[in-house]
Amino acid sequence: MFWRILIACAVILWVFAGTIFYYLIQNESTVQLCAVCPSKTETGWTFGQSFYYSVQTGLSIGFGLLSESKDWSRAYSIFHILMGSSVIAGCLSWFASATLERHSCHCDHSERELARFAHACHVDGYDGFSWVNLRDLMVKYPQFAEDFVYKLDKDHQKVTEFHEKFEKAGFYEKQNMAIKLIQRAHNELGCFKDKNGQISIDDIVKVHEESSSLVKIAQMKVAENLSAILTWAAWFIWIGLGAIVASTSCGWSWIRGIYFAVAACSTAGLEAICYAGEEYVVLSGLYCLFGVPIFGLALGRIAGVLVDKHMARKNHQKLHERITSSEMQFAKHILGHSPDSKIDASEFLQIQLLRTGAVDKETLEQIKDNFTQLADGKDYITRDMCMKGYELLGR
Repeated sequence: MFWRILIACAVILWVFAGTIFYYLIQNESTVQLCAVCPSKTETGWTFGQSFYYSVQTGLSIGFGLLSESKDWSRAYSIFHILMGSSVIAGCLSWFASATLERHSCHCDHSERELARFAHACHVDGYDGFSWVNLRDLMVKYPQFAEDFVYKLDKDHQKVTEFHEKFEKAGFYEKQNMAIKLIQRAHNELGCFKDKNGQISIDDIVKVHEESSSLVKIAQMKVAENLSAILTWAAWFIWIGLGAIVASTSCGWSWIRGIYFAVAACSTAGLEAICYAGEEYVVLSGLYCLFGVPIFGLALGRIAGVLVDKHMARKNHQKLHERITSSEMQFAKHILGHSPDSKIDASEFLQIQLLRTGAVDKETLEQIKDNFTQLADGKDYITRDMCMKGYELLGR
């Protein structure tokens, strides 16, 4: 939150610093109020015109509706453009990205619920839940009980009936229903016959995925790609708003309105909005201020997908390539022993992480140094030390 406030203040300061400067410098401007009206020269920009010029110059759009007439103004614009096209553009993109990705997380929502429940029960859910744990889980999160119902009966109607009955049941009745369901799963699906009579988070998530309907699958896919969907939805809505305002205020066709919106947000600046009034100039400035980072973020999503696919192919290829002698020599330097020595699983993992570029040498050495400090001469650390490691290192 602190960084968002700081970035917002920096952007506001940058915009209004430029606005005040252009307002005070008294540039002359030539304005044509309509297509058939004669041009007229005005001395000194209005505050709205100054705001508009501050945004369109700082973001390197360059509509051309206004032009500077004084060298001191041009000198300031050099600094204003350099700041806007680098620092401010980056801040705007980060702010837009952070706003659209507030709920991004690498793990599935169902898995997070299971992990929270396991933590509340003081058990390792990935190692396994007992019968009692699973009963309490089904009572607290009925969707997992419904998953087992579908797994057993393969009928969504039965799931609906179970859901309605379970909702109306009291606490102890819910526990009895969960126990009966667990017994059926034990007898018919073979649950609890391995892992010392326990079932893990991974097993429950697998059942959840297998029992999902098309609607649930679609919802999960939407949740997985929510950030990209929000980004592109924001982009289409913003382009539509710009096209509507430009078309209605200037009497343009829809194509020309969309042309203005895309040119403005992409910083091409091929079409300036007509000077239909002071309010439209201010709206144009605001439109560009928010539209440019949204446009950049949308294009960044496409680039990100392409880069991710390329890196996945590259990593897959690298993992299946033969380890070269030069890579083994580098491994000798990192691991601290001869490449002819035996390599254990952790060392093999380090070599592969370095080969694929997933981690660099300095980061790997920093991680090893942190472990050495936490282990304090031992060859292991406790789980609590692992979770609180950076707090302990900071002391």
